[in-house]
Amino acid sequence: MTKTRYFEDIQIGEKIRTSTFDLTAEKVHEFASEYDPQFIHVDEDAAKEGPFGTIIASGWQTLSASMRLMALEKPFGSNPLIGMRIDELKFAKPVYPNTTIYVDAEVISLKKSTNGERGYVGIRLETKNKANDEIVASQVWTALVPCNP
Repeated sequence: MTKTRYFEDIQIGEKIRTSTFDLTAEKVHEFASEYDPQFIHVDEDAAKEGPFGTIIASGWQTLSASMRLMALEKPFGSNPLIGMRIDELKFAKPVYPNTTIYVDAEVISLKKSTNGERGYVGIRLETKNKANDEIVASQVWTALVPCNP
């Protein structure tokens, strides 16, 4: 069982590196067909004439995979990863099919709620291409974490 981590257990500067996720061609096509059916994600022939010259993964898939990686990492132990907001979202580089990604994250802020029952944890995430460690997406999360009862 994963140890429960409360707001008081978290420190500014904590770093998190997740495991990896493979964005296979099949996964890219399946996700885009369902959620982002633009030609740059689903039609190889049309994508050749598009801005990237080939199929790319949907940015929303990259973010969804980032969420999966963070949730599996359990930065707050057995407390769930509850998102309150996302700021500074940037898609830095296209993600091509058959790319493996991971997330480097860092706690950048802590603010206790006025009633003292929970706190808000700011986390900067950089989703990276494992092959070259280039940032493909970045964002800042505000997560809700309970205080130690």
